[in-house]
Amino acid sequence: MTEFSREQLLEILENEFLSTSEAYEMLGITKPAFMSLVKRGKIEQIDKRGAKLYLKRDIMQRLEEQGSLRKKFRPYDEE
Repeated sequence: MTEFSREQLLEILENEFLSTSEAYEMLGITKPAFMSLVKRGKIEQIDKRGAKLYLKRDIMQRLEEQGSLRKKFRPYDEE
């Protein structure tokens, strides 16, 4: 197993994971809307002893998908 220093682990945590509030703010949606996505399995939640985290890459991917979904279902928003 690879040994990481405390600083390396904190850097990984900071760069690769988001808290609930960071995630829904990045997506530009409300907390209830975000939790609905989690509940429906659209976003995977990592639950470690009460701490809920989300992979930053998953949120970035959802952000890209969200843009194309908005164009498809809300074309009037682009005017």
